[in-house]
Amino acid sequence: MEQLRVFTFAPGWGLPTVGPFALKLLGWLDWNGIVYRQEIENRSDRGPMGKSPWIEQGNLRLGDSDIIIRYLAAQQGQPDPTLCRTAAQVGNFGLRIAFEERFHQILEWELFVYPAGRHEMRKIILAQTPPVIGPLVFRAMTRHFARQLHARGIARLPAAEIVAEGQRLLDALALKLAHGDGWLDPDGPGLTDFAVWGQVAQMLCWPMQTPVADYAKSLPVLQAWHNRLSKRESAG
Repeated sequence: MEQLRVFTFAPGWGLPTVGPFALKLLGWLDWNGIVYRQEIENRSDRGPMGKSPWIEQGNLRLGDSDIIIRYLAAQQGQPDPTLCRTAAQVGNFGLRIAFEERFHQILEWELFVYPAGRHEMRKIILAQTPPVIGPLVFRAMTRHFARQLHARGIARLPAAEIVAEGQRLLDALALKLAHGDGWLDPDGPGLTDFAVWGQVAQMLCWPMQTPVADYAKSLPVLQAWHNRLSKRESAG
């Protein structure tokens, strides 16, 4: 069988990629011992669904992290990890949706709207693009995210409420970890851990001071969970 190639955004902040959904996929692959080669591609429009990550293997091109994981689990003879079969899995499904939908918006808000995050993203984009087009790319990206976040609802809230909502979600995550032997999934790290970690890891690692990220860094249980997952992912 041809080698599995995983296309992700570039590494950053000590993480193998800055893409939240790519982090989820890489973590799941490493935990399950699936061999792959990571390919850096910052243009998500080159993928089959126009978003990152995606995989290629022979003639196969597949996008969307959940679809990819379902496909690879079936290839390994594993049950679909995205299905809910128990009450505990239903609760974890809700946590995944909360972080991959609502918290993801807060992550984007801190990166592209909040001043400290916006300043850092400008530096990153200018460093990765030719001098003539870098400022144009940055302006286009910030306009895109501002419109998208307004359309999805989060950017219509006052900044203080956005921060408070992010902190509430992090408190729920910390409580779940504290009562689950340090993992979200009952049998050790699973899809819920990797999905939520993908949305939180950047905040625990980036250097700029943004309010929700600063709060995440203040919660020791989150840092310990991140450290365990990071070691496993690096070992993979």
